[in-house]
Amino acid sequence: MPHRFLTAVLLAIVALPALQVPLVAAQVRRCTGPDGGTIYTDRSCQAVGASESTPRPGAATSHTPRFSCQRHLRGLIQELGFAIHQRDTNRLIGLYHWQGLSQSGGYRILDRLDGIAQRPLIDITAQRPAQPVLAQQQLGFSGWVSARDIPTAAPERAPTSLRVDQSGNDGGTVHTVFGLRRHLGCWWLSL
Repeated sequence: MPHRFLTAVLLAIVALPALQVPLVAAQVRRCTGPDGGTIYTDRSCQAVGASESTPRPGAATSHTPRFSCQRHLRGLIQELGFAIHQRDTNRLIGLYHWQGLSQSGGYRILDRLDGIAQRPLIDITAQRPAQPVLAQQQLGFSGWVSARDIPTAAPERAPTSLRVDQSGNDGGTVHTVFGLRRHLGCWWLSL
């Protein structure tokens, strides 16, 4: 009898559907304020006294930022290029290192990132610090050369910034330099 009871309890547990934990993703909405200015919020536009902004032609329709840890610089560059090609401000927001910013500073950065996301991309270049050049004293030819005497190239330094070249409204080129930050094993952008 106890054996049958235990079997029935186990079958009942197996028959229960798995507990589903809903994923909650913060949405950053772009709204138009009463004065015509842009407002970014995680609440509804009506809650902050604004109206929903209509997407620009060719703009991505997703309002959910994708925060993803880019462990390799190549992945960060690819995501940056994709966000700009898609004109997806939210995807660009997900690549930015927000730690330590004030609220007003955050809004200024949001406006800059939105402007960057809306311009056509030309190129992204990883910038490295200059290699130091050491002057070598010429001592003359001795006839014997050791492997230690042969100059070797210094190891290549890691990039410290990304230069984004974009087409400007006036037909010229707009350059934006993002600083690179390594935080918790991930690469992030900063301005």
